[in-house]
Amino acid sequence: MNELLLICALIGATLIVVRGTICRPVQRLWPALLQCSQCTGAWVGIAAGASGLVSVGRGRVLDAAVVGAATSFLSMAADAILLKLLGDPDEKP
Repeated sequence: MNELLLICALIGATLIVVRGTICRPVQRLWPALLQCSQCTGAWVGIAAGASGLVSVGRGRVLDAAVVGAATSFLSMAADAILLKLLGDPDEKP
């Protein structure tokens, strides 16, 4: 249960960095990375797996790869679903 909550938190953190207006100054530093939910999600997940925050029990390197891939995919899916449901705030009417 705790792992599910942590994965949801990683997805939320990724979406805040990618879509949050509070992070616009940071997004301007590296737009190719920080404006892509899949890219940012991968690095957020890799950091969480490598640090031991989320573990699948296979060692830090494999944990980083697995959690990074899962967070990347789930962040991309969550972003696509939210864009479909709520619309793109950056899109001009």
